[in-house]
Amino acid sequence: MKKYLIVLLCITLVLVVAMFVPLWSGGGAFQTVMPFIPLYFAVVTGLEHWAVVESMRKSPRTFVKNFFGVTVGVLFVHLMVMAVWMFTHAPQAKGFAVAFCVCYAVHLVFETAALALLMRNAGKKNGEEKKNSAE
Repeated sequence: MKKYLIVLLCITLVLVVAMFVPLWSGGGAFQTVMPFIPLYFAVVTGLEHWAVVESMRKSPRTFVKNFFGVTVGVLFVHLMVMAVWMFTHAPQAKGFAVAFCVCYAVHLVFETAALALLMRNAGKKNGEEKKNSAE
């Protein structure tokens, strides 16, 4: 979990710096909320990962059901946050939507890769335990 959090922090820092690019380039697309979008995704992704890993530890048989349930639930939360922001700040909706979707895609890929690696390592560990117990 420590390695996961370090990588999540690095991704978040890169995205926060990337959110300042429109400000530094002189474009008018920068919004003061943009650097906070990666922080929001870091917190939500960290909580999502914790919930899925805990469900896997408690009951590996229901892992897929819990994973999809948490993923769909988080997707709806993200859609609600994006919709509320876009309806309350209509003039800045395009820039916010682009930044939000980029952060979502980056965190989705990271979370999926982290869980795939975790499952592969758990499978190898279980295979080695079964092999050792058979000998």
